[in-house]
Amino acid sequence: MSTAVAAPREGSFKAPIYVFVTIAGVAAGLTLLYLGMRAVMDIGGACADGGPYVPRVSCPQGVPLAMFGGIWGGLIMCGLYAVVSIRYRVPSFLGFAWPALFVSLGWNFIDFGIDPPGDMGLVWGWLICGALFMLMGAGPLLVVLKPVLRSFNRRPEDRPVGLLEPVKSMRTQALDSMFQKMSTAEQAAGGDAGPDLVTKLERLERLHRGGSLSEAEYTAAKEKLLGGA
Repeated sequence: MSTAVAAPREGSFKAPIYVFVTIAGVAAGLTLLYLGMRAVMDIGGACADGGPYVPRVSCPQGVPLAMFGGIWGGLIMCGLYAVVSIRYRVPSFLGFAWPALFVSLGWNFIDFGIDPPGDMGLVWGWLICGALFMLMGAGPLLVVLKPVLRSFNRRPEDRPVGLLEPVKSMRTQALDSMFQKMSTAEQAAGGDAGPDLVTKLERLERLHRGGSLSEAEYTAAKEKLLGGA
């Protein structure tokens, strides 16, 4: 009987790396979009660069790239994160992406609507947009919150690929070895199996009472003896 520990399944070490990289990419995309929007709203909410006309307000340095990278990079990383989660059967936070996007952008609208740059006073257009964005984010959040959290409390048989295969305990292996030796001795003696079976059961009882065998191990060993008698 082999007592070697089973090797991890293929991809067991790649899975956490892929999950971390893709979810970090999603978070980075959301962050870039959030900060880029704040930079634009800090100069009045509109800017432009290039084209045939001279813009009234130029965009802050790096904002166009941040917005472009936040939108397209975030979408690409969301797709990759979904693929990785399905491939390795790991619980996914992807359901929180939509609420995170709209709640964060809604907060920008509300924050700058209450305290806009300059002496603009309350900006009701921004406040209304902020309220709508908050509703668009909070509504789906209430829907996906319970399923996402439930996915982290799955049964053991549904756990992700990449965990070590279960192996027999050392005590169970030693017990199997003892049974094999006793069976070999019985075959060599050519005697009646009745007394040997009683002896085996008595030994099991002593091991169980002494704490060397757990209840589950004792029951399994007893059933194995009686089944092979």
